[in-house]
Amino acid sequence: MSNQVKPSFQVNSFLLFFLIHSSQVGVGILLFQRSIVKEAGYDSWIGIVLAGLMAHLSLFFMFRMLKYEHQDISQVHQFVYGKWLGRLFTSLFIIEFTWSGLAILRDYVRLLQIWIFPDLPTWIPTCLILALLYYTIAGGFRVMAGMSFFKVMFTFAIILPMFFTLGYAHFGNLSLIPTHTMKELWDATTSMSFSYAGFETILVYYPFIKEGQKSKSYAYLGNAATTLLYLLTAFMCFIFYSEKQLTTLIWPYLTMASNLEFSTIQRLETIFVSTWVLVIAPAVIQHLWCASRLTKNMFKVKQKYPLIFFMIIIVVMSNIIDDSQEWDLIRDWNGKIAFYQNYVYIPVLFFGYLLMRKVKHTSPSS
Repeated sequence: MSNQVKPSFQVNSFLLFFLIHSSQVGVGILLFQRSIVKEAGYDSWIGIVLAGLMAHLSLFFMFRMLKYEHQDISQVHQFVYGKWLGRLFTSLFIIEFTWSGLAILRDYVRLLQIWIFPDLPTWIPTCLILALLYYTIAGGFRVMAGMSFFKVMFTFAIILPMFFTLGYAHFGNLSLIPTHTMKELWDATTSMSFSYAGFETILVYYPFIKEGQKSKSYAYLGNAATTLLYLLTAFMCFIFYSEKQLTTLIWPYLTMASNLEFSTIQRLETIFVSTWVLVIAPAVIQHLWCASRLTKNMFKVKQKYPLIFFMIIIVVMSNIIDDSQEWDLIRDWNGKIAFYQNYVYIPVLFFGYLLMRKVKHTSPSS
C-alpha cells in the first residue's frame, strides 16, 4: 500500500523546513494583529505561542500516521474507512486545498486593489498569477520546493526595514504578565490558529521527502520559525500602536510601513505589496499541487487536467465573490474549517488509524 516515488523526484529532508514555513505565511501576516488584539489585547502574544504549539502537536500526529508506510492522506483514508468512504473524505481534502488556494490568492489580489490599483478588475491579476503558477507546478515538486526556499529568505528579508520604526516605539506597551481571562486568551489562540493553516499539505507531499521520518525535526523547526515570525511582527505592531488603534486598523503592518520614508523610496508600502506576490505564490502552489495530486491519484488522470480545472474554478469564484463583506465571511469559514481539520479531525483520524492497524494486524486472517 506504499506510494512509491522515484528518488529523482524527491527532495532533501532539510527542505521540509522551507515547505512547512512557506505554506503558513501569506497575506494574513499583514493583518492578523487586529483580530487577536480584539480578543486579548497585548496579551494576545500568548495566543500566538499556544497556536504554534497546537500546530506542532498536529504535525506530531501527522508524522505518527505516516510513520508505518511511505504514504499520503488518501491511502490513510482508504486504510481507515475503506475504498469508497475513504474517497469521500479525500474529496473533502481536495475541496479544502482548492478553497485555501483561492483564499490566499484572492486576499492578495484584494490587497493589490486596496493599496495600489483600486480600479483593477479582479480577473486580470488572478489570471496572470495563476498562469505563472501553472508553469511552476508543471515543473514538478522539486521546483515547488525551490520556490519555498527562496520565499522564506525573502520573507525574513522584507521585514528588516521595519526595524527603522523602533525610534517611535513604546516599549511600555509590552507586558509578560497576562491581565485577560483564560477564555479571552483561548479566543485569541483560536483566532490565531487560522494563520498557521497550510502545514497539512505535508499529508500529500510526504512521499516526495527523502527519509521522511528523519525530516520531522525540520518540519517542527519550520513551524517554530513561523511562530517566531508572527511573534516578531505582532510585537512590532504592539509597540507602535495602542490597543484601540490596532482594533480599528485593517492593515496595521502596512500602515506602519507607510510611515517610513527613505531618500530613494517614498512609498515603502507599495514595494511591500507589489513584491508580496513572491510570498503568497509558494503557498498557493502547494495547495493547488496537493489538490491536483490527490485528484490524479483518485481518478488516474494526468495532474495537469485537474490543475487547470481548479484554476478555472478559482478565476470564476474570485469574480463571483467580489463583495468585501461576503469574502470576509467566506474566508472566516475557511479558517474555521481549517481549524477543525487540523486540530480536531487529524487527532481523531490518528487514533482511528492506530485502532485499525491493531485490528487488522491481530485478526485471524492477517
